[in-house]
Amino acid sequence: MSGQLKSGLAVFCLGCALATPGVTNAGAKFHGLAIGAYPQGARVAITNREFNVYLQSEIPFVIGPGVRNARVETDAGNIARGYLDIDFLKVRQARGDKPSWLMTQLLAGERPVEITVRVTSGAGKCRVDVLRVVVSGVVAEGRTLDFLIRNFLLPNFPDAKIGKDFSMDYNIDHLEIRPGVVTVVLRGR
Repeated sequence: MSGQLKSGLAVFCLGCALATPGVTNAGAKFHGLAIGAYPQGARVAITNREFNVYLQSEIPFVIGPGVRNARVETDAGNIARGYLDIDFLKVRQARGDKPSWLMTQLLAGERPVEITVRVTSGAGKCRVDVLRVVVSGVVAEGRTLDFLIRNFLLPNFPDAKIGKDFSMDYNIDHLEIRPGVVTVVLRGR
């Protein structure tokens, strides 16, 4: 899976349990996409359950310490919601930051986070737009959300492609996002 696609999926994605059959299913599907095992025009469905199990196993590698209980739900209109518990201080420290005493006091402690994104894709391109973030019940939208993206998300995840088109690898044409499932559609002949 490309870094760009992982980053995009990680923003809106942001697992239910380790070592269940879903890891093999989603992992095998991602591996199949990466090595070109599916024919042109194929449609590869990945359920929320499969993706959540895969996500749980990948969080230590994609995000690192400070994130727990991640899960994703998809909805109509190309909407995805990610739910997770984040200790922002641990995430920053894992990236090598040494926040000031004041920032340490503000960031310390685990907080429930909900992220809502819209994913649009076609002709091998994808775009992830963050619509709303809720941290400990406090909603961030509009300018406040833009500030959080610029000052927290992008400095910590510089490869994230938020609000910008990016090319999808592995011959992917587009993603179809519906309640409970994302279908990866490969380019046809």
